Amino acid sequence: MQIGAVKQLPLGTSDFAALRQADQIYVDKTKQIFELAEQKGRFLLVRPRRFGKSLLISAFESLFRHGTADFQGLAIEHLWQDKSADSVVRLDFSTIRQFSDCHQFTKQFEELLASSFSKIGFGFDPNSSFSLLRQLSDWMQTVPRYSLVILVDEYDAPLTVCRDDPERFCAIRNALSEFFAILESNDVSIRFLFITGITKPDIFSELNNLSDISLSPNYGALLGYTHDDVRTYFREHLTYAAEVLSTTPEALFEELASQYDGFCFEETARQKVLPLRIVTCLIPLER
Repeated sequence: MQIGAVKQLPLGTSDFAALRQADQIYVDKTKQIFELAEQKGRFLLVRPRRFGKSLLISAFESLFRHGTADFQGLAIEHLWQDKSADSVVRLDFSTIRQFSDCHQFTKQFEELLASSFSKIGFGFDPNSSFSLLRQLSDWMQTVPRYSLVILVDEYDAPLTVCRDDPERFCAIRNALSEFFAILESNDVSIRFLFITGITKPDIFSELNNLSDISLSPNYGALLGYTHDDVRTYFREHLTYAAEVLSTTPEALFEELASQYDGFCFEETARQKVLPLRIVTCLIPLER
């Protein structure tokens, strides 16, 4: 099998537009993405690391910013009819997980919020007598109804790094809760809110209209690869690997499945998915 005969594996690419432009393999999850994005909803999805949460957030960002420009040939291309460009805020909390104390965390957190929301018109006044969160709340009350898309990736990253320090954990939790309380109190300004993480503490008591889809059978395979996904989208790689190992693609797949059969995340426990890194690491990559 020649090198040019197959698409590149999506190794380490978490930017949806970059993945599509590089013509890397993308397992089409866009029908489910459409089902979520067409709603004026607020969603939480909890998954372990390396299942593609950041790529999913990036796909939502691309869809709401640019429509179907990066989705040519995918299921959503003919489903998504919305031509408007929404005001999109993407917050990656993994960028603020390194801090020495609560004061440093607060500074980093406020800088992240001020920088991210400023891109869609929020102007933070550091000389004001009101806090950043108060200013943000006041600003959100001025924007058109249902005009904001807020995407929060790895919301719990600052919490997991201080889980062995109860005092610091509680302080960080309270700071995050204040932010989510602001989103709740300005719910009418938000068209779509999507939050990912690896845990679910009670921080979301502040968002009483948040739909937790983590165990939903409808979205059990939204992240990760099903067995059918591997057989379909990685067929050429399985074929090449089988040639290298002097076996058949089906025998190789059965061996792969027997060694790492996958995770079940939805409540019926019927759908098994493999994390992105496991699939690519189990297939010989040398050409």
